[in-house]
Amino acid sequence: MALTAVLALAGCGTDSPPNRAPSPATAPPTSAAPATTAAPTTPPIPVYKPATANGPAQNVPVPVLPAKAKEFSKAGLEAFATYWYSTLGYAYETGNTGPMMAVTDTGCTTCANVKKTVVAWHHEGRWIVGGQMKVISSDSKFVKTPENTYQAIVIIQQAQVSFHEQPGTPYKQLPQRIARPDIVVASYTDGHWVALKAEHLTRD
Repeated sequence: MALTAVLALAGCGTDSPPNRAPSPATAPPTSAAPATTAAPTTPPIPVYKPATANGPAQNVPVPVLPAKAKEFSKAGLEAFATYWYSTLGYAYETGNTGPMMAVTDTGCTTCANVKKTVVAWHHEGRWIVGGQMKVISSDSKFVKTPENTYQAIVIIQQAQVSFHEQPGTPYKQLPQRIARPDIVVASYTDGHWVALKAEHLTRD
């Protein structure tokens, strides 16, 4: 009985401070997370905008010579002739004959006319609306001529062309033409085709 009383007093006495768990040691400050480097942003892809009465074309895609057009074959010549007209349309839209002349002989009269009119117009703030070339068909018999050349007949239609020197009404507008046959005369030299001539088979 006496033992029980001693245990009760020991457990309920208020003179001694209550038992408390020791305070945990203060944790050292955590180091700041390393700054993350933002991933480089991809520049936006330029959007092609055809010319309008209010301004010239923008970001015109440069024609790309397809692999087939590099082959010395019937299909290769037909593909090359199609590509050639895409470079002509590019010249109308931009005034740049670089892609066309890269695959054309300097004696080509069509190219001389393009430089005289189309390229000359793309200066001093002037521009051309239209002129893109649509190739409806391209066909060749792939027969070598006495001049060591090959020919392809291409049915093409060009978008209507209008010349502008200020926003608004065109300075000059050419009539819309129907689809018509052209002939492309080319030679295969040093592993690639070169256009010697490209002209209409019918008169206006």
